[in-house]
Amino acid sequence: MAAYGVGVANTPESGYLLCANTTSKVVTFNGTLKCPSGSTSLELGARGSMGATGARGSNGAQGIDADASQNVYYKVVPTQDIPLNVVANASSPTASFQGVVMAIIFPNDMPLGFYELDAHISGLWKSATITNAPTVSCYFQFRKDYDRDRSVVFGVAKQDFVRWTGINMSPLGQVDFKSVLDDPMYLVCKSSGAITGMSGIIHATPFTSYEPMKSTTPMIPLKPSSY
Repeated sequence: MAAYGVGVANTPESGYLLCANTTSKVVTFNGTLKCPSGSTSLELGARGSMGATGARGSNGAQGIDADASQNVYYKVVPTQDIPLNVVANASSPTASFQGVVMAIIFPNDMPLGFYELDAHISGLWKSATITNAPTVSCYFQFRKDYDRDRSVVFGVAKQDFVRWTGINMSPLGQVDFKSVLDDPMYLVCKSSGAITGMSGIIHATPFTSYEPMKSTTPMIPLKPSSY
């Protein structure tokens, strides 16, 4: 075995022992305090003593005050799948299918007031083909309308399978919370095909005056002949 310096202990304070093969000239660190036959020991220097502490720098400028009127609500939409046993019937888009609730916004989640809702949802078609022409739509809907299976929905965004397995939608909505007892708002997604990994985020931005959004159609699946 090759010899080495007594003070080396493979620590930052004492230094490290490296081994250089005398034939190949390759340097290795074996993590031991001895080098094998046919190699030369090399000592990697220890960490030097620390110098005196420098003077403290001046304080930085004060940051800009946060704007409390913007993005007062931020919610992560947890990842979930839309399996085949809950998809809408493509031949009957008005059937009593309520979709999948992706997230719920309660009145006490934010200060009472008027808000614009902005969601960003993404996912993948699980097993999409041209023959079944799946369609997915995401929208905002009050709980009372969802429970009664009404067609009153807001800010529908749709995505069709057209030679691409990705899904990316941004439904927009509005909500007016006047008391903590008001009906919560749902983010709902309805599909005519199985989807995996649906997830996203929701922002709520307050504003002082607005015109209520009109309800929109949740989904009209395309026929295979449309492709």
